[in-house]
Amino acid sequence: MNNFIQRTLTGTLFVAAVAGSIFFHHIAFFLVCLLVAVLGMIELGSLLERKYGSLNIFASILLGLSFQILVFLDSEGMIERSWFVVLMPLVWLPFIYELFKGGEHPFQRIALTLLVPIYISLPLSFLYLTGFVLGSFEASIILGFFILVWCNDSGAYLVGVSIGKHKLYERISPKKTWEGFIGGVLFTIVAAVFIFRLTDIASLGVWIGAAILVSTFGTIGDLVESMLKRNVDIKDSGSILPGHGGILDRFDAVLFAAPMVFALFVLFT
Repeated sequence: MNNFIQRTLTGTLFVAAVAGSIFFHHIAFFLVCLLVAVLGMIELGSLLERKYGSLNIFASILLGLSFQILVFLDSEGMIERSWFVVLMPLVWLPFIYELFKGGEHPFQRIALTLLVPIYISLPLSFLYLTGFVLGSFEASIILGFFILVWCNDSGAYLVGVSIGKHKLYERISPKKTWEGFIGGVLFTIVAAVFIFRLTDIASLGVWIGAAILVSTFGTIGDLVESMLKRNVDIKDSGSILPGHGGILDRFDAVLFAAPMVFALFVLFT
């Protein structure tokens, strides 16, 4: 019971913080994305170090934050997109560092250093930009995206627990079933119809497409994180969210679904 109360309280505060930042001001939402990016990069870096040894987490965070800040300044019209060329010297930073540091397996450390911001910060930047696909920031699009993610998680869990029999990918996640996946898709499509009727932003087809992308790539994101945790032999990616694990445990679906939904809205709205 104590764990249930802890999970409920943490989940409520988490949802309130995300939803509150979305509607309070887009800068508040950006700051939430920035905080999640930093915590997520530190968390992923520590997990990778458990298995593969040291990486240059400073370079990872510097590259990840630089990209997010450039995205923010671009969305505010404060810089030209040509400024994104400054990212290139930062990409070479871990190469230069390893060149002068010496030691064994330099390219493994370089690969891990670059993986951290690509896995965490880049998708969160697409998440933030999704709010600007119609020009000015639309809080309803971001909230709609999170509702789709939450409905997919809830639908997959409820249907999977109730009637799930056929394993989706037993080697990586033994509890996931095809019935649960289909249930998540159906829950998410129903949610997409309601979001369309309540917001009238984008077409019904776009929202249904977003629902399918969220269900598909959200599930892939969940499986990839499960693969990561199995690889480093842990149950939760962290403990920063009591009762819910770490940042990766909560944002695994978001990280994979956000870039796909951003692309969908850019192409079809």
